[in-house]
Amino acid sequence: MPERDYLLRLIEQAAQVLAGIVWEREQGRPEVAVQGVIHGMEQLFGLSVEDLAPLDIDQILGQLTREESPENARDKCLAFAALNEQAGLAFLERDLPALSQPAFALALVFTLLALTAYPRAGAPAFAPRVDALLFQLEGFELPASTAALLEAYRRGPGAA
Repeated sequence: MPERDYLLRLIEQAAQVLAGIVWEREQGRPEVAVQGVIHGMEQLFGLSVEDLAPLDIDQILGQLTREESPENARDKCLAFAALNEQAGLAFLERDLPALSQPAFALALVFTLLALTAYPRAGAPAFAPRVDALLFQLEGFELPASTAALLEAYRRGPGAA
């Protein structure tokens, strides 16, 4: 049961962090929301912006999923994606597309990784919606690796 307790705590903590960020955005404070994202990364994953900046996707994925069960790995990836989605929305509200697009792209990649590499069933409610992220990225050319993940996601679990 310790594994299940850990998962429930992670989901609850991520949901609380995300609710606070959404609330700040809804109150018209996107800059506070961005600070909430930064604090959330540190609180949930022990990773600062300085820790994350030099890492590529595979390295971040390794940081999030190393020694985790499939469900924990999925939920950590989805929490990371949700934080990036909220950062993208806050940057969009501040009219900073040069910052919002990369945040949405990172959210999409980690959402797709989580939903293609790990079980989809039982994903937490805070999981970003792929169609909403694609809407935010309209007109933005997806890298080939992201397009391949999107195709794998659309084929569904177990597809060859």
